[in-house]
Amino acid sequence: MSLYFDNEKLFDAEGHLTDEGLYALKDGTLDDLGALEAAEHLSFCDYCLLRYTAMIEAAPDCMKQPMRDLIPQVQNLMRLRSFRIMTNRYVSAAAAVVLGFVMWGAVSTFGLSDVSALTAQQPTAPHERFGTKFSTAVNGFYKSLDDTFKNFTLTAESGLEQMRTKPIGGSTAKGE
Repeated sequence: MSLYFDNEKLFDAEGHLTDEGLYALKDGTLDDLGALEAAEHLSFCDYCLLRYTAMIEAAPDCMKQPMRDLIPQVQNLMRLRSFRIMTNRYVSAAAAVVLGFVMWGAVSTFGLSDVSALTAQQPTAPHERFGTKFSTAVNGFYKSLDDTFKNFTLTAESGLEQMRTKPIGGSTAKGE
């Protein structure tokens, strides 16, 4: 004997869901095809939808309530995720600080021990500001880009000029 409701008894002669079919839908004893057919029918048949909602409203209150409260479980999950996010942020920041101190220690340990030796090797001209260096680099990039486009245009124009002067047959006037 099958646990599922017989799909042949799902609809009556007029094309509406039978009472047994509605109960099977509510109880979950329809197979996948029957549940799909019933759901599709309920999406466009107001008469059967009213009967189905009346059947659900007539159910005892204990069946209308969820089986368990999900709020504590969701709150615990939210706490765990927020803890993970905050932990990841602090661990990343701490790793950056430690790396900075390690690099600082390495430079101070293995770097120049005498600051006067550093100043003796470099010229005493004032240092360029970062903004000036950045502006110079950007201007150089735009100048090289402009030069590239000019060279491309000149090459294309010379190629077009060669195509205009060369005859269509491919032979030149000198060889004839």
